[in-house]
Amino acid sequence: MATAALPLAEHCQFRSASFEAMHRRLNNVLKPHRLRRLSRTPVSGIICRATLHRISISLMRISPAVDVRPGTLEHFYLVQVPIQGAVEISHGEDRLCCAGSVAAVISPEERLRAQWSDNCTQLIVQIPRETIENRLVARFGRNPRPPLKFRTAFDLETPAAREWRHLLDFAVRTIDEGGVFSRDPLHIELEDLLVSSLLLTQPHNYADTWRSGGSTAPYYVLRAERRMRERLALPHTIASLAEAAGVSERTLHDGFRRFRSTTPMRRLSVLRLAAARRRLQCAEPGLTVARAATDVGFFQLGRFAQAYRSTFGELPSVTLRIALRRRA
Repeated sequence: MATAALPLAEHCQFRSASFEAMHRRLNNVLKPHRLRRLSRTPVSGIICRATLHRISISLMRISPAVDVRPGTLEHFYLVQVPIQGAVEISHGEDRLCCAGSVAAVISPEERLRAQWSDNCTQLIVQIPRETIENRLVARFGRNPRPPLKFRTAFDLETPAAREWRHLLDFAVRTIDEGGVFSRDPLHIELEDLLVSSLLLTQPHNYADTWRSGGSTAPYYVLRAERRMRERLALPHTIASLAEAAGVSERTLHDGFRRFRSTTPMRRLSVLRLAAARRRLQCAEPGLTVARAATDVGFFQLGRFAQAYRSTFGELPSVTLRIALRRRA
């Protein structure tokens, strides 16, 4: 398969016949790891890579056959979709062959070892752990413990998985063509759809809770949440949210208790915290914790810092410092 025929070919970042150069590049793209050559097939390393907002999609071709030992991924999830060849994966206690219609979802806290066949090509979606955790916080009001772990084997023959694969193909096409969904602001919506549909499609340890967390909520709960998301910084009250939802305050309370296991105001606080965290994690130079907090409706900074630490396990200043360090 010629490079020009590969997905993301216009975003080719690396092509080399040097095994050492290929290893260095893979270290930078993913994480430092051990890489051992398993065959005498000539070296051909190709990496095409593009980023939507925080999610990156890569086309990787690796030859010769190699043994890859990255340990735990720590900071991100990976979805590996086979295009050519096969990857034998050992992930925690799971063993599978990523080939044909069998993809793989790699969770960050399980040790990973993979053996790529000669001339192996895979499409790899790299999702920051923080991106998925923010989705969980928005849904559950907290970061669940233990951490979310997907089933490793991802059967692309199931109807729901085929739909997710089609969505990934669409994301690749819009990136290749410079479509509107690859650019601000719609690239964030496309990312959200990729993550949300993966959480609904691929089994994981919170799948039952995730599926029961919102799809069956009545219209007035969804209306209230829409008003919250669209106008996070406004001084919402139960009365104003009930009016926006078109029901009484008591009905709104009962709906949130039944379908969200929380109160409307607690739900608003969770959405604000998740939004503040996204701002801090994607911080531009000059952003302050106070600005991130007030932009989403927190005006008592001491309480904001306390709630943030309780939810995410670190102070907002730490999140901001890490984000700015990464951009440096």
